[in-house]
Amino acid sequence: MSVTDHQPIDDELLRMVGNAQEARAVKENLQRLRDGAGGPAFAEMAKDLLEGRTTLREIGNSAAYGPQLSAAFRRFQQWRSELTPEERAKLERKAQEQLEDPGTA
Repeated sequence: MSVTDHQPIDDELLRMVGNAQEARAVKENLQRLRDGAGGPAFAEMAKDLLEGRTTLREIGNSAAYGPQLSAAFRRFQQWRSELTPEERAKLERKAQEQLEDPGTA
């Protein structure tokens, strides 16, 4: 299924981020999660989101996904805190470039 296929999550993502390119990037990451990039729990969550069986709000309030989301966020914070200022700036520039030109991803 391509990123351009309209799914129930599309409108929710657009409302959440307010920018079509950023919404597309979030959707692409949800598709990666659905395909197993984050393990089975995140694959199930992403599949439910992409297929419209749940919403981001419901996921945020879910006791089922709360521990996994919290653990993933802690790992992200740890990883980010270990970056040098130069590494962080380079990653931020790359992310901005990809949002401006999604064909460079």
